[in-house]
Amino acid sequence: MYKCVGSILTSINSNISINNPFKPQGKKDVKETELGLFYTNDMHGDVNRLAKFKTAHDTFKKANKNTPNLTLSAGDCLFGTDKQRNSLMVKLFNIMGLDALALGNHEFAGGSKNLSDSLKNAKFTSVSANLELDENNPLKDRIKDKKLVKSAVFMKGGHKFAVIGASPFDSYINTVDKTVKPMEINRTIKAINEEAKSLEKQGVNKIILCSHLGYGEDADLKVARETEGIDIIVGGHTHTTIDGVNKQNNGGTHKLNLLMSKRNEPVIITQAGGMNQKVGYLNVLFDEKGVIKTESIKNNLLDVNMFTESKVAQDLMNKELGKKIELATVKGNYAPNSSYRERYLENPLHNAFADALLDCGKKYGAEISLFQASTMRGGANKNITNYDIKYSMLPFNNELKLVDITEKDLVEVLKNTSGSILTSDKDTQLVRCAGMNYSVRNDKEYFLNGGKSPIEALNIQGRDIDVKNPSETKTVKAVMTNFLFSMPTTKNIMAKYQNSAKTIGNEQGAFSDYLTKVGSVDMNKQEQRIKLSTTYSSYDDLIATRKEVMTNLC
Repeated sequence: MYKCVGSILTSINSNISINNPFKPQGKKDVKETELGLFYTNDMHGDVNRLAKFKTAHDTFKKANKNTPNLTLSAGDCLFGTDKQRNSLMVKLFNIMGLDALALGNHEFAGGSKNLSDSLKNAKFTSVSANLELDENNPLKDRIKDKKLVKSAVFMKGGHKFAVIGASPFDSYINTVDKTVKPMEINRTIKAINEEAKSLEKQGVNKIILCSHLGYGEDADLKVARETEGIDIIVGGHTHTTIDGVNKQNNGGTHKLNLLMSKRNEPVIITQAGGMNQKVGYLNVLFDEKGVIKTESIKNNLLDVNMFTESKVAQDLMNKELGKKIELATVKGNYAPNSSYRERYLENPLHNAFADALLDCGKKYGAEISLFQASTMRGGANKNITNYDIKYSMLPFNNELKLVDITEKDLVEVLKNTSGSILTSDKDTQLVRCAGMNYSVRNDKEYFLNGGKSPIEALNIQGRDIDVKNPSETKTVKAVMTNFLFSMPTTKNIMAKYQNSAKTIGNEQGAFSDYLTKVGSVDMNKQEQRIKLSTTYSSYDDLIATRKEVMTNLC
């Protein structure tokens, strides 16, 4: 519901400014064209803030009803094989009037057939200009009904705006489905340029790239510099938060995002983080030639929690997913403010989940539990519900395997996952655990001086393991997520256990049962299970150190 007092909208909670955060600039020159953009990316099928997301969009649409506007999603908003959740997202996007969705890697996590089925009832357009599909790919049906296109043209307020799509080339899309292949970066740039040129021939000179390539020198920054005709890049994939307008990298959320194209025209890049924690509002003015007036750009990120819940969205969620149920209360609060804090630093939520896995395995004699950090997402505050577990914390719901692993192979798993953080360009994270603790050398000096085995100590249930000469015959009964059998750094080690491993449940079931059993979890509890020789200040710091190490090792 909206209550208007003059131009002020009060559909937003009172803990933020009462001034409308989506207020248009109001063009003053008849030769100018104003555009308001509401954007999101990497929602990963988030459900917990979905009703608030709907209210944020309602507020945007009401404020911009007399201004040309677009609603865009830069990918990873659907979620693999979860047909129930994908159905919800498509129906909500239909209600909202989403204009275009870029196809990210998570849209493909369940293969092209699942994606094609999910998009069949979409009233919005999916865009991707850099996908090569085999003739028998099910997405060909979506191309036929024009629900999947390279680019789409929208008439807004008497003006033409075009949206081109780009899918990631550095993910698992082709691994999951061999009938689809994203183009590498240089061919992607060529495809974008060809599409932009075709649009300009149609008289469209205001062009937006909806990109799931990621923020970086080999992705959106490169695209901005090497394309012609692109004015705006609404980005995703790297979960980067970019606030404001920055001609240089000022760190934090104020990253470089205003560049000059190959045609020497301005290009503005946006991205709203991930997991539906923020929404973005970009407002620009174009001159009569379709070039952005840089002094007019307004780019803001807004916390989704600042908005009230939409009853329309909540009713739809209850109908599609069932009601939300509290499983356990939470003491304290854990809210990761970056993917670095979430994936690379030990935290109480991950430890609670590791405890749950070990508790699940105790009836089978399990001594330890292991999982990769990216298995669990987000934080915890006040309580944990079935929605939190299924749609936010544990979206992949991997199977749990009971494995009798040798001490030697366990050390190898820890060595490979820990050592690869500085010696590999793959997105690796430290393995989280319960029933054990271990120490890691993760400083650059260690690797630059020839270090190869960074595990310095390992203790299992009070028993020290000789990490320099671990036993090839003594085994440890471990509960682990199935992903460790396919993770690049561990799959070769775990291959020998594939046939003997016993499935004992899944992630969501184990955590739900554990929370119901204990009734509460303490986010204030600080228990060190992984001792690191170095704690990096940020993900950027870690990446810079990794580049230095890899350059010197080559």
